[in-house]
Amino acid sequence: MSEGSSFNAMATGAYLTDDDGDLLAALRFRWRSEEGGEKGCDLAEFANRFREWRDAHRDTHFAHLVTLNGTAVGCAWLVVIDRVPGPERFLRRGGMLQSVYVVPEHRGRGLGTELVGEALATARAEGLDYVMVHPSAASFPFYRRLGFAHSDRVLELRHDDSAEVDSR
Repeated sequence: MSEGSSFNAMATGAYLTDDDGDLLAALRFRWRSEEGGEKGCDLAEFANRFREWRDAHRDTHFAHLVTLNGTAVGCAWLVVIDRVPGPERFLRRGGMLQSVYVVPEHRGRGLGTELVGEALATARAEGLDYVMVHPSAASFPFYRRLGFAHSDRVLELRHDDSAEVDSR
């Protein structure tokens, strides 16, 4: 974060403390339930389940968290994908940027840009070949400003009741 800022960037991935994980759970719960309208469990149950999930995914999911006075205000996740080896390059790894979020009252201050920058630095340090993102319609311009570009190399099939596969 910038010099003199009251925001604090936190460690990533396996270096997150349990307290950091609880902050991430609370932030994710706020985003998905309070702002997104998702129903299901309450914050206490979600935090417990999130803690279990985080512990099971520490080696593949690198969290980046920014706080203000002990409260989580933004996050970004980098998911590492091990790809099938090849004879020329045995280690083939890619990444997916997920769940980039800054609380509405702190948007427009460059926090999202800094979070994505930290996630991309992790991707470089991990030796990933590429990083992809599935942005929302509203966030396409943000990711394009950060250097993400359209690719003709990726196709996606959504699994829903209306999808029919043409096996020709």
